[in-house]
Amino acid sequence: MARVSEWQIIERRRVPVLSIRSKITLKELQSEMDEAREKLTAYLEHIDEFPAGPFYVIYHSFSPEEVDMEAGIPVHQQIEGQEEIEPGEKRAGLFLTCYHQGSYRSIPRVYREIEEWLEEHSYEMTGASEEIYLNHDVPESQLLTQVLVPIQRHTE
Repeated sequence: MARVSEWQIIERRRVPVLSIRSKITLKELQSEMDEAREKLTAYLEHIDEFPAGPFYVIYHSFSPEEVDMEAGIPVHQQIEGQEEIEPGEKRAGLFLTCYHQGSYRSIPRVYREIEEWLEEHSYEMTGASEEIYLNHDVPESQLLTQVLVPIQRHTE
C-alpha cells in the first residue's frame, strides 16, 4: 500500500523525549531502529515511567552511504537520560503530515509526493523529516506510519 490519508498541515508544540542518535548505513537501519526501541522501552520500564506517545525516528540526513537518525519516545516531562539515551525535545512548528500503510520500504514514495505537494502549494521544508511508527507487531501490510516534515511558506 502507500499513503492512506489526505495531506494535513498541523501545528505542534515542543514535546519532551528520550532519544538515541546514531549514524549508520542504510543496511543497518531496521536493526538499529529495533535496538533503539528496545533500549528506550527498557529504560522507561527501569525508571518506572510511561511513554507519552509512540516510537519515532527523525532522519537528520539520509543516503545509502549514511543515515543520521534520532530514534526516540515522547515522555510526559523532561527525564534524565543514561549512557547513549539523551533527554531532548521534538521541535515545535508547522508540519505537513500524512499516514502510510504497508512496508517501510514503500515510504520513499510518500517523500516524492511530499516534494510535489510542497511545490504545488508554495511551501518548503525547514528541517529533518520524522516518521512515527504507530504499530510494529503486525503483518507488514498493516504497518501504520505517520510521516511529518517541518514546513513554512515559500518566500521569494
